[in-house]
This record gives sequence, C-alpha cells and structure tokens, in this order.
Amino acid sequence: MDNVVLLRNVTCMGCRCRELWTVTSTMNNLEATSADPYPSEQQRYDEMCAGPGYGEPFGTETYRKSAPPVTAEYRDQRNTHFQQPGAVLMVYGLDPLRTNADKLFNLMCLYGNVARIKFLKSKEGTAMVQMGDSVAVERCVQNLNNVTVGLTGAAPLSHHNNANDDKNNQSEHKLQLAFSKQPFLSEVTNPYPLPDKSPSYKEYITNKNNRFMNPAMASKNRIQPPSKILHFFNTPPQVTETELVQVFQDYDVVPPKAVKLFPMKSERSSSGLLEFEDTTEAVAAVMACNHAAIESPGTKFPFIMKLCFSSSRSMTIRNGDNNSNGAGENKLNKLDSEH
Repeated sequence: MDNVVLLRNVTCMGCRCRELWTVTSTMNNLEATSADPYPSEQQRYDEMCAGPGYGEPFGTETYRKSAPPVTAEYRDQRNTHFQQPGAVLMVYGLDPLRTNADKLFNLMCLYGNVARIKFLKSKEGTAMVQMGDSVAVERCVQNLNNVTVGLTGAAPLSHHNNANDDKNNQSEHKLQLAFSKQPFLSEVTNPYPLPDKSPSYKEYITNKNNRFMNPAMASKNRIQPPSKILHFFNTPPQVTETELVQVFQDYDVVPPKAVKLFPMKSERSSSGLLEFEDTTEAVAAVMACNHAAIESPGTKFPFIMKLCFSSSRSMTIRNGDNNSNGAGENKLNKLDSEH
C-alpha cells in the first residue's frame, strides 16, 4: 500500500485520469510479478519436448552408470510424452511361434522410438506397437508393410514334437502394417506368456536401445528400407568374421554369406557390412540379432552389436576376403564414427 501512496504523490500534479491509470498499472505489475518465477517440472519437460518428430528428449547422460534409478515421477513424465495420438500401429502376419516383443522391437526401433508392444491373444500372429510419435508410425508402415520375414530362430521346444504343425513348418511370413485407431496402449499388468514363455506385453520407454531419443541421436540414423545388406557397428575392436557369423548361428538364424570389416578409425569398436542371400533372411537376422551381446577379452561388459539396413546394394566379397564394392561404404563409415 505504501508503494501505491508514493506513486500517487508523484503523480498528483497531473490529471485524475493519469493518477488512476498509474495505480491500476502498478497493481497489475505487482500481480504479474507475484507469479512463481520458476516453471513447474511438467512445464520445463513440455518445453524440452517441443521439437517435432522425436519421441524422447533425454540425452545420453540418462544412462550413465552413476545415474540414479528410474523414479515413478520420471517414468510418468516419459509416459506422458510417449502417449501421443496416432502413435499406435497394428502388425499382422508375425510368426506366432518364434516372434516375441524383443524381436519386434529390434526391427521397429530402426524407424523411431518404441514405447510399448502388446501381442493379441485373440488374434494369433498380431501385435500392437506404440511408437514415439505418428511420424515413426508412418516410417514403419512405409518401409515394412508387405515385407517378408524368414525364420527368426528355432521354434520353442514345446512345439518341436508337432511335426504336422503348419505354423512350425512355414519358413516365411509376410508382414502387414496398418494404423491403429487407439491413441496409445494401456499398461498390461498380467500379460499372458508367448510360446517361448516371454511376456506378451513389454515396455520400452526407458530402453536405451531406442535410437531417436533426442534430435542429436535422431540425426545420426539413416532411414533405409529393408535390404539384403546390413550395416553393423558397436562390435569388439578385434572381432573376426568367424565370430560374427557365429553370433547368427547361435541365434538359430541363417548367417550372412559375406562379411566386410571396415578399417578401424579408433580402438573403441569395429563396424562393417553383412550380406545375406536375400532381404527375407536379412530382416530375420535383424529381428533375432540386433542388440546381441558379444563378449570381448579384457572388457567387463559385452559389446551390444547394433544392426541397420544398408544403402549399399551389392558386395562382391566372400568370408575371408577384404575388399568390397559396396556403394554406401563411405556413408556407413561416417555413420559409425558418429555413433
């Protein structure tokens, strides 16, 4: 009130209109400045998520070994952002015996962040996938619809004795992708088990293998349709072609017919190209072996091999050779160095 009286004394030489205007303006200013100058956590989070097309703004520091465990508040914030309308797609034609949530994640994560995956008990071979945003859904539909997938591993032991099972004998499955009417997937607290005993519902919101977590990470990805040549990176520095082939054999998928190791630019990891007989085998390899762990002598933790479809269209080498005419080698070397 003293502030108002002081202002009134200053303006008493002017007209009455000016006096009232000064007092009203002052009070408005007081009201404006009385608001909390510090924005809420939710407001700050919304501002961080303002960039279009990115399902998650958190940087690599989220996954430091010294980082605190994920709290309920942190999970709620991430859930809020991942629940964007139009971010759910339907996937039909999956191998009902061999496909699980992790294998589907390994394929979908090449085109955007994956939030949740739920298999439908009432419709065998069908799953719903919630992506980070509608842009990621469009990428998946554009690149994976009508793609044929080979065998992504051996059938579960419980089905081995049924030799007449048509599903067990079917070596290829054609994927059909479509937009879902659901805005997001609700959490399933008690999911039913799939044939391999894994849960039919899984969350990937906090999974560090999502590759579009912020603009910087998203810019490093090269969106490519499925092809018979894969780019691999983040493998042990001294990994051999034989060891790479063995990884795919251990996962019971057809191994690559050719391997090309790029010259190492650092001692931290290695990278290169893998050629399969056709796209069908390559897609199955991505689903089964993307994010496979490869042990390395002298390291405490294994290397997590990452796969993606290559822009290269041919490789003339065979295992044991050391030359390639892959058209996208320079670009892939750059991609590996960025990761």
